[in-house]
Amino acid sequence: MPRPKKQHLIKRADGRYRCYYHGKYFYGYTEEEAFQARDEYKEAEASGNIYRPDVTVLEYALKWLPIARPTIADSTYRGLACHLEKLAKALGNKAIVDVKPSEIKEVYSTEYLGLSNKYILNAKQLFTEMFDSAVSDGIIQRNPCREKSALPHRGTVGSHRAITEQERYWIENLCLDHRAHAAAMTMLWAGVRPQEVKAMKIEDCIDFEKDTITLSEFVHLDGYVHYKVTNKGKNDLAARTIPLFSPLKKALQGKSGYIAPSADGKLVSVRAWRCLWLSYKAAMEKAINGCDRRWYGRTKAHKAILAAGKKLPPYIEFTVVPYDLRHSFCVFCRDHGVELNTCIKWMGHADSQMILKIYDAVSKNRSAAEAAKLEAAISGKTADPNSDPIESA
Repeated sequence: MPRPKKQHLIKRADGRYRCYYHGKYFYGYTEEEAFQARDEYKEAEASGNIYRPDVTVLEYALKWLPIARPTIADSTYRGLACHLEKLAKALGNKAIVDVKPSEIKEVYSTEYLGLSNKYILNAKQLFTEMFDSAVSDGIIQRNPCREKSALPHRGTVGSHRAITEQERYWIENLCLDHRAHAAAMTMLWAGVRPQEVKAMKIEDCIDFEKDTITLSEFVHLDGYVHYKVTNKGKNDLAARTIPLFSPLKKALQGKSGYIAPSADGKLVSVRAWRCLWLSYKAAMEKAINGCDRRWYGRTKAHKAILAAGKKLPPYIEFTVVPYDLRHSFCVFCRDHGVELNTCIKWMGHADSQMILKIYDAVSKNRSAAEAAKLEAAISGKTADPNSDPIESA
């Protein structure tokens, strides 16, 4: 009788092994740990009681996440696991039935202090879902995360901003031969996301005759280093058509290939994109100030100014980040009367909430324009002192 072959597992990018059984995945940092987790599940399944009543938070989390999220991408799984690691750091050895709302609150206060509000809310959603599952399994009677005393503090709000007129001028007129120029102009005058511009090829997306931009491909993380291109966007409306406005058309004409290419003209990697923007930032500062930062105050011209007893003008930093450009496009549209539904379509949002909450802040330009319109309306309706007020009404 032939000896049964030993099953071997493939090591994943995050260093873990994964095995499959009855529609569920089981993980371990060694093959033996993964098989052990699977065998424990088999035994628990056969006994009709998957989880023990005295299970700890760590034990429950390790078994719950692979079952609750069996099909998500590896990068997304690592993000969720990071949240559960923070929870386990504080409560891992505690029986899940003994966890109190104040202890959940303490996790937020110690592990999430100073982090973004969105990141904290993601943790809250994950913790709540995990303890809801424990309620459904009959291990606990009440979810401590849903108690008022367990609610997290409010984190920091995103810092994206609309760029200034001066910054817009710099982007449109300086460093035109830099590899990032086309990408910067595309985010500024089409409002596309950074993850969308990385996947865009001029010959596939740009129609110079119809003056349209068609988005149908997007990048997603493939491990820690690389991106992969798929047709799945951030939401169902991510695939869209946007007008090709004249400043962007001028910047893209005569070019081909990726709008934001790597040095060899291929799809950028995570590091290549970061280096590309840092290089663009440095090139812009050199163009704005006339020299690199390290030479500021050391050039002949600067030394002459200092020798004459004058002060050098302050060094100007180029602080624009990619998402500021998308933000600026939406603000520009709203300032110039583009209706909300059209903005939603061009920006690729599922509804109006994001634009109303994040992008639709009243800018100084819009406030001044609206004040001028109201002043004109008021001035054009000056009351006649000889008229009857009742008839006038």
